[in-house]
Amino acid sequence: MPAHVCSGNFLYNGPILPLTAYATIATAMIIAITFMFGRMLANAKLTLWAKTEAIQIVISVLSVFFLIIVLNIFCSIDMGEVADAFGIYTSVDTEGVNMYYAAEEYLVGAAKYSHNAMTATRYHLEAYTIFAYLNAFECDFSTGSIGWGCLFGYSGENLQPLGGYGAKTAALNVFFNSTIISYFSALNSLFILTFVYKGLIFLLLPLGIFMRAMPYMRSFGALLISLAIAFVIIYPFMLSVLYLMGDVLLDRPAYTPEVPGVSLDKYYNEEVFSNNADSDASSMQSFGAAFAGADYIADDYFPSGDNLGGVLAFDGYAFIAAVFMPSIALLATIASVGYIARLYGDEIDLSRITRLV
Repeated sequence: MPAHVCSGNFLYNGPILPLTAYATIATAMIIAITFMFGRMLANAKLTLWAKTEAIQIVISVLSVFFLIIVLNIFCSIDMGEVADAFGIYTSVDTEGVNMYYAAEEYLVGAAKYSHNAMTATRYHLEAYTIFAYLNAFECDFSTGSIGWGCLFGYSGENLQPLGGYGAKTAALNVFFNSTIISYFSALNSLFILTFVYKGLIFLLLPLGIFMRAMPYMRSFGALLISLAIAFVIIYPFMLSVLYLMGDVLLDRPAYTPEVPGVSLDKYYNEEVFSNNADSDASSMQSFGAAFAGADYIADDYFPSGDNLGGVLAFDGYAFIAAVFMPSIALLATIASVGYIARLYGDEIDLSRITRLV
């Protein structure tokens, strides 16, 4: 469980609330001093600014309390009860899993799922590369499998018996690159979530409270508070919803799609045709390949036959689960920043925030 988020020590005994209190007190002192100077100098502008910022500081503090209340609610929600309430079946035990833990588990599963897709694709890519470059010399004047032309010199031709796999290799390279993108995208989303869970995002709260009371910095302060609220509430909420869909998106707990012929625990072993000449198994494989031909190597790699379509489908599923879905959650979070900032009376340029993220 991500105790660093839901632990009482994190909020009430940690540095977040004291920093928020210090920022509030410092801001209140600046407002009070400005108000006194405004009254002393009979400057209506200073007095009006101080009264306006006094209201704004109250709104900022209420936002912090609202965030703490929602955080405690998310920590107490049982995803197992949510699944039962909506009639959602899950193959894993969700009892006692809160929303923050569910969000983290989805991204961990997405990374595992895309890594399995990468393993399957890499295995096929290795096999197809060997198949495509495999050479054979076929003697002329053959009788069955015996070529008499080689008895009187090298009378024959060089062939690539499995050269047709070269076209499959080109297509598979594209999908292998997509699995790399899927894997690193899942890790990137997990990094963002970890950034939130470790509490660094909460440092934006005291800084936002202080900046909102500074001249010409109200929009920036509203942006900081909006970012904290959006990434603590909206982002984990969207990912926890995806967690409930994990059996469909990630094929939990197997983390492999239900495609015939795709099974990581059967024959995805990259040492099937080893290059280690000192190995007895390698010597036997090389000896068998020399006399039995290209089909012997193909049977070594794929005893049940290769499944290019299944692997490509696996890669597509991984892209949806690890790139498309987390991107929707991130875009929803970024979009919510603009709507939350409007509650503070400020307009935020979302295009710049998107570039930042």
